[in-house]
Amino acid sequence: MILESAILYIKPGLASEFESAFRETSGVLLSKKGYVSHELNKCVENRDEYIFLVRWSGIKDHLIGFRGHPDYKLWNASLEPFYARPPEVKHYIDIRIDRREQAEAELTKLLIPESRTGSTSSQEERTAE
Repeated sequence: MILESAILYIKPGLASEFESAFRETSGVLLSKKGYVSHELNKCVENRDEYIFLVRWSGIKDHLIGFRGHPDYKLWNASLEPFYARPPEVKHYIDIRIDRREQAEAELTKLLIPESRTGSTSSQEERTAE
């Protein structure tokens, strides 16, 4: 399981409108492959800051499945006008899962282009030295 977190900074004075737009738009997530759950929480110290948490079955479900889907454009178009700056998005894995290494390897494959992964044997040789 992957936990996506996004810190959202909303333009001052638009929090209420943002929350309404978020409620309307968040239904887009419900039908996406690998979607598990989501929540939006408002910061107590900064009224224009939120944390958005989404649980996905796997990293590909978010990075390829959702972001590659046409609904992602709708999501962005609905919420982007409220952002004071781009969201800070990160992905986390549960350290208790049985397949932690598999999840990390999957993430590495997505973040490192195939052309660069062909040199693993030379890296292994340097590590062995």
